[in-house]
Amino acid sequence: MDPIRYRKKKWAGLAGLILFVLLLWLICSPAARARVWAGTKAVLGSPALLRGVVYLETGLRMERETAPEPAERVASTGTANALPRRNEQRPSNHGQAGTEDADRQCLSLQPETERSENPEPPQTMPGIEPFTAEEAEAILFRGNCSYEVDKAELLLRPLDWPDEPGPKVLIIHSHSCESYTQCEGHSYIPSANYRTLDMENNVVAVGDALARELAGLGVELIHDRTYNDYPDYNSSYAVAREKIQDYLEQYPSIVMVLDLHRDALEQPVRETVELEGQTVAPLMLVIGTDEGGLNHPNWADNLSCGLKLQALANRESPGLFKRISFRKQRFNGDLTRGSLIVEVGSTENTLPEAEAAMPYLAKYVAELLECS
Repeated sequence: MDPIRYRKKKWAGLAGLILFVLLLWLICSPAARARVWAGTKAVLGSPALLRGVVYLETGLRMERETAPEPAERVASTGTANALPRRNEQRPSNHGQAGTEDADRQCLSLQPETERSENPEPPQTMPGIEPFTAEEAEAILFRGNCSYEVDKAELLLRPLDWPDEPGPKVLIIHSHSCESYTQCEGHSYIPSANYRTLDMENNVVAVGDALARELAGLGVELIHDRTYNDYPDYNSSYAVAREKIQDYLEQYPSIVMVLDLHRDALEQPVRETVELEGQTVAPLMLVIGTDEGGLNHPNWADNLSCGLKLQALANRESPGLFKRISFRKQRFNGDLTRGSLIVEVGSTENTLPEAEAAMPYLAKYVAELLECS
C-alpha cells in the first residue's frame, strides 16, 4: 500500500473523529456552543461562511441567528448626535443586498440610543396660528383620484394626536434604493437606472438627514434603514407594510409615518427652489385613498394632515411643496391617521439638494406635531 496515500486516509479519519467529538460537545453544551460559534465567526468573518463550511464537512445545517425585534433593529432617538453623520466612516453596501449578510450590515448602521443623565429639554415650538379657508384653497391637487373634497374642512379639522410616551414619527423607505443624479463627492455604483444599494447616496441618506433635524428639534423618532425594494421591487410596499405594522404594535406612540421617496418625472426637468440663498429640491406629498378598491378608513385624516403640513410650509417657505398628488392607490396610508408619502426631489436633483430640504421638512413636521 502506498504509505503516502495511507497517511492521507489516516489523517482524514482522525479529522473526522475530532469533528464528530466537537459537534457532540457543542450539542451537549449550549454555553460552549455559543463560545465556539462566536469565536469561529470572528475567525471566518461571516456566519454564512461558517454555516457553509460546517455543511460541506458534515452535511448538518447550523441554525441561523434569530432576527432581532423591530425595536432592536432601529434607532429611537431624542438627540441629534445619536444619528450617523455623513463624515462618519460607515460600511459600504455596494455588494449583495437582500441577503442575510447585507441585512446585518444594514442593522449595524443603526445608531444606538444614547441618553445622558441630564438630557437637554426639547426645543419648544412657538404657538401655531389658526389655519384659514384661504390657505386651504391655495393648495392645489394633481393625480388620478376623482374624489371631490372640502379642503377647508379638512385643513381646519382637529388632529387630536394621541398622547403616549415614546417615538412619535416613523421614517421608512418603501423604495430604499432610489438615488439621484451623481455629482462631485456623491458618486455611486448603480444597481439600476437611478438606483443604488449604497446607503450613503440613496434616499436612505435623505432619511438620515431628516432624522437628525427632527432629533435636534426634540422629536423622538424611529428610522428604518433596511432595504424594502431589494431584491424584489414589486413587493416593496408589502414588505414595508409588515415592518410598519411591527413598529406600530411595539410603539403605539407613533402618530406619523413618513415614507420618503425620490420622484421620477415623466419629462425629466431639474426643479429647484431657492430658500434663504440655498438651492433646495422641492417636495411633493402623495396621499392615497380607497377609490382603487382597498380598504382605507384613514385617507381623509391623511389628507387633513398633509394639508396642514403644506399650509405651514407655505407660510414661511413658499414653493417648497408642489401640488399634492391625490391618488386612487392606498400606499399603506390606512395604517395610521398621519401617514404621508414625501417625494424628495427627482432623478434630476442631486443628493445635496435633497438633503438641503430636510431642515425645512423637519421644522414643519415638528410644528404639525404641536397642532391640536
